[in-house]
Amino acid sequence: MTTELLLEEEQQAIMEGLLSQQKFINPKYFYNHRGSKLFEQITELVEYYPTRTERSILLTYAKDIARHIDSEALIIEPGAGSCKKIEYLLNELHPSVYVPQDVSAEFLAQSASRLSNTYPWLDVSPIASDFSQPIIIPDKYQNYRKYVFYPGSTIGNFEPGDARQFLQQMRELVGKQGGMLLGVDLHKENEVLHAAYNDKKGITAEFNLNTLYHINQILEAQMDVSKFEHYALYNEKQQRIEMYLRSLIQQDYNILGHKVTFAEGELIHTEHSYKYTLDGIAEMAESAGFYLEHSWLDDNQLFSVNYLRAV
Repeated sequence: MTTELLLEEEQQAIMEGLLSQQKFINPKYFYNHRGSKLFEQITELVEYYPTRTERSILLTYAKDIARHIDSEALIIEPGAGSCKKIEYLLNELHPSVYVPQDVSAEFLAQSASRLSNTYPWLDVSPIASDFSQPIIIPDKYQNYRKYVFYPGSTIGNFEPGDARQFLQQMRELVGKQGGMLLGVDLHKENEVLHAAYNDKKGITAEFNLNTLYHINQILEAQMDVSKFEHYALYNEKQQRIEMYLRSLIQQDYNILGHKVTFAEGELIHTEHSYKYTLDGIAEMAESAGFYLEHSWLDDNQLFSVNYLRAV
């Protein structure tokens, strides 16, 4: 498929979202190079508890986690980004091969190179691809026992049915003898969640607004980013955070031959993040061909790291 055809398909997919009754932008458009850098800043914010809490769990329980993972294994990390979280486990797990996957090829290459220099004994084999595409493990690695490392509660960004489908794909990837180490954010008080997605420094707002800069480039459009604002709330009924871009005024744009209209106050959905209970995690794992063998929590039970064994 030619580059021109791929671009046209991508443009059509984005336009479908902008022309829908409930406008939406696929959250993968957070993560161009600038977006990836902004997310790294978000993970260091005081309000954003998931990253530091998960890091604490991984560091505290690394030896115990390693008991569930075969030595000299192959570790696959979808959406690896900076590849920093796997470092909390590498010395204890000591896998033979690490396969980070991410859509931002440049950022991934930098991360993989840094990791190779830090851990010369580790075979790092990055795969730059769209998150929606299957991860193809090279033939030379097929004899290794495979495990997926999926931290950060990214699973919460899926609709529940899509989350099960993703886990089923991971189950097929690791095979009958493999497993999955899954980070999942837990259901908790509204105030904690609201603060995590509405930080005082406005980094999350900048991260959210960056999607418009990103799709402007792809669509060759000129949407005025200054005429939109970040808006996030916790939907208690759905048990999920919802993120939107809100139009500050009535505005119209001609994009690729289509008239795109935003009413004052109209919302563009950019992301949601479901929060789970441990029972919910176990049920989701079972529906995908895994068994929830062990969960590690922080003292305040804000976050969980879970080992799912293929069954």
